[in-house]
Amino acid sequence: MARQLVESLTGTGPIHAGDVLLRTASYKLAIWWEDQPPARGDDSRPVSTIDGHIDITGIAEAVVLAGPGALTLTLEDGRRLAFHLTSSGGSIVGHSWLPRV
Repeated sequence: MARQLVESLTGTGPIHAGDVLLRTASYKLAIWWEDQPPARGDDSRPVSTIDGHIDITGIAEAVVLAGPGALTLTLEDGRRLAFHLTSSGGSIVGHSWLPRV
């Protein structure tokens, strides 16, 4: 099986730790499927990986205090992604899948 890029997303959105808004940050995300991507509108199969980068300037300490499992990014299109940081530079991996728009 080959990993295929399904969607690339860039934008700016709010980052929450639980119910607390940490800040609005820019993001770049890549959404990957294993093998062939499903037809548009078929959200029955989850994505294999969502990874990317967010600008964590000014919120690094708040992220550490909030804990790794409590972070959510709201994308410009309204979808929400639970994620955790994988580096101190802002690299992230999604915890959940995103329905295609």
